[in-house]
Amino acid sequence: MKMLPMSKKWARIILIIGDLATLISFVYVGQNDHGTIDAANPAMGVLLASWEFALLWIVVGFPLGAFPRVEEWTSRSLLARAVVTWLVTAPLAILLRFLIQSRWNIATLFLAATLGFGLVFLFVWRLLFFLVWQIVAHR
Repeated sequence: MKMLPMSKKWARIILIIGDLATLISFVYVGQNDHGTIDAANPAMGVLLASWEFALLWIVVGFPLGAFPRVEEWTSRSLLARAVVTWLVTAPLAILLRFLIQSRWNIATLFLAATLGFGLVFLFVWRLLFFLVWQIVAHR
């Protein structure tokens, strides 16, 4: 069955929403591991801790091509674009967070962990998404 133009549009939107959900999940896991989840309102706490990553993922992602047209999708392109976008987004998001909080020392270990683990989350999500997309698109 041939893909309809509308389904291509939705696939790209699902990719972006999935990316954002993945980043929020990444922040949740980090907060859970470090015991910093807001007990009074865990969901709001995670969203407040995620907004810098989510905002910059979108702002940086479009110019860097993180959300290509469906016709350009290959596993390599989706993963490579995510890597490049994350390597720009994560340090900028951390810098933004620290500037807003008036914290002037960024722990190298925190930056390295954010880069590494965030990349793993995005890599797994995008690989799974691409595999499912291939199955659905070629029915």
